Formats: sequence, C-alpha cells, structure tokens
Amino acid sequence: MRILAHLLLATLGVGTGLAATPATDLYLPSVGHARGACPGGVCSQWRTDVWIFNPPSNPGANVTVSFLRRDAANTNPDQVTLALAPGEVQEIADAVLELFGADDAYGALRFVADVPVVVTGRIYDANVQTAKGTGTAGQLFVGLPATVAIGTGQSTDLIGLAQDSSAVWRSNFGFVETAGAPATVRVQRLDAQGNEIAAKTYSVREREAKQFNIADVVGPAAANQRLRISVTDGAGRILAFGSRIDNTTGDPSTVEMTVGGGRDGTYLCKLDKSRYDVPVTLTVADGAVTALDATVLVTAEDVPTCSGGELLAVAGALPQAVLLDEVGNFSFSVSGTAGSLAAQLHITGVVAASGRVTGTCTTVLTGAGSCSGTKTWPLVGARLP
Repeated sequence: MRILAHLLLATLGVGTGLAATPATDLYLPSVGHARGACPGGVCSQWRTDVWIFNPPSNPGANVTVSFLRRDAANTNPDQVTLALAPGEVQEIADAVLELFGADDAYGALRFVADVPVVVTGRIYDANVQTAKGTGTAGQLFVGLPATVAIGTGQSTDLIGLAQDSSAVWRSNFGFVETAGAPATVRVQRLDAQGNEIAAKTYSVREREAKQFNIADVVGPAAANQRLRISVTDGAGRILAFGSRIDNTTGDPSTVEMTVGGGRDGTYLCKLDKSRYDVPVTLTVADGAVTALDATVLVTAEDVPTCSGGELLAVAGALPQAVLLDEVGNFSFSVSGTAGSLAAQLHITGVVAASGRVTGTCTTVLTGAGSCSGTKTWPLVGARLP
C-alpha cells in the first residue's frame, strides 16, 4: 500500500464550541470607548475591559491585538503586541483607549497569538446612577475562535431576542468578518415557530465590524424572536453576536451564535462499489468534520484501462474543520502525493440526525499510468455506537 504523504486542501471550514477555548486567532465582537445616549441628561459611558490568559502548559506567548473599527474595512488596523508569561492573566482596563488611544470609537478586537490563549472581555456602561452611587452595567463576551466563523452557504442562529410593542425589551445584533474578504450576509427575523417575519441583506467588507438594532431588519415588534444569519456570497467569513436589553434597567445579556454539535461521533462509511467496498471513516466533533481515514482503491472497475490496480491511504486531521450546516450537509476536498503519484478525494454528503451518512466521493488519480483517471461512487455509512 502506498501512503499519501500530505493532506493539502479542505474547504468550508469551522468547528469548535463557544466556551472560553484556547486558540491562536480570537475575536471579541463588540468593544468600545465612547459616550452613548443621554436619557434624563445622564450620558452612558461605554468602556471595554479585556483579560488574556496564557495557560501554564504553554511557553511564553506573544499576542498581537488589532482594533477593527465599526462600519469600516480594516485592511490595515491599529495593532499592539503583548507578551505573556506561562500561566499569566493580563488584564487591560478600558482596552480601546489604553491600547489604541481611541475615543468615541466602537468595533471589535482581534487577538493573534503564537500559542493558544484564552480571551474574555466585558463591555459596559461606566456611568450607571444608583441610590448607592455611580456603578457599571454591562455584558461579558468570550473570545470567539475564527474557526467557528460561517462562510458562504452556512448559517447560524441567535435565539432569545425580543423587541416587543410594550417596549420592555430591545435587542441588538452584529457581526465581524474574519477572513479578510468581503461577504454578503442575509439576516432573517423568525418567530417562535420559525416563520419569517422579515429579512434584510447586508454587505460586509474586509474585517469589518457591524452592529444594528433588530428593528433594522424591519417587521413588527414581537417577543421570542430568532435571527437566522446566513452568508450568501463572497469569500468572507462571519462571527455573529446579539444582545437583549432590559429597557427599564438597561441591563444587557449576551446572546451567542449557535454552533452545531448534535451529530458528533465517528462515522464508518464505504464507497458503495459494484465489486469492492472501500472504507472511509469520518470524525465529526463540535458540529464539524475534523478528520478522515480513507482507502483509495483504483481498479478496472474505476478506470477501464487500469491493469493491476493501485491501493493507497489518506488519513489524518483536516487542515481546517468543515462545519455541517443545519441539516448536516458538508463538502470538502483533500489531496496527497506518494512519489510521482497524486490523488484527490472530493467528498460531499449529509449527516442525518438519525446518524446515517449519504453522499458521493469522487477520486482523481494522476501519475499512475494506465490507472490514472476519475470516478465517482456513492458514499454510505452510519455513526458508530
């Protein structure tokens, strides 16, 4: 058996949960240092505090922080680099002003580290007047890994939003682009039964941060609303977030984007050939295909001119995890070489909620003489108990 040396390509990536997870590319999607509204003559003063944690198992970390200004393409953002010792937590109060000297500014922060770190942040009003004196009120965001950002053909949901006719609640939503490319984003307001109330399309520029009131999507006021956010075009990728605010107290709550995970497991599949069944094992973790172990068997059944056949293997973690959409669809390609021989696998399928896998796998073999060629076979399988 020839073992293909490298996995080179995977498309349509993402896959990890939204807990405070160590990563090397993280985003706080909503930050600022600015004066807000002034109801009753008392003006809100928005600030953002940030915590960066370098786990003790790491060596020293270098973390480059970029300020991505709201409503602007951020192709050359302001940046600072911070050094953290193993086990250190660095706290940065009023980070937008402290790190970048920015006033009257909102946006997002990006953290790029040379080892996986954890980031959390709090955006808050520092001028809340109470009977006990001036206090603060705000909300916490965990640093979102860039790997959970959605791309073209993918969607995420923000649940538990409300903007009702009695004005008890209001809700905001937003997103930040993470791939350095434009994207077209469609936002749907859905009622409790999943019926569309209204929809609007937004154009997002390179690493642009955006935020809107839910009423920007138009439609009637309602409680218990869900936003479905989909990328419909472009090479950009999107992280989404929401806030639900009590209009009486001004208390905000963070609403996190959904990430698939109910189909996690190991799936034993096969190429359903006429003569030989060829095994393909898929690993799904945190709602994404993360690894592949496949046998490539090419005979005259695949390429009529093939004499003797070729038997190879493609195995390992995908360079980028491939997110399942809301119904379990996925598509990716991998390729590898062994000497002058090269093989590509193009796998498209769906992981059903029942645990069954159906789809197709196209094998492209080059440099194999009479066995060079292309063939597509059905892919079938099921999740292991």
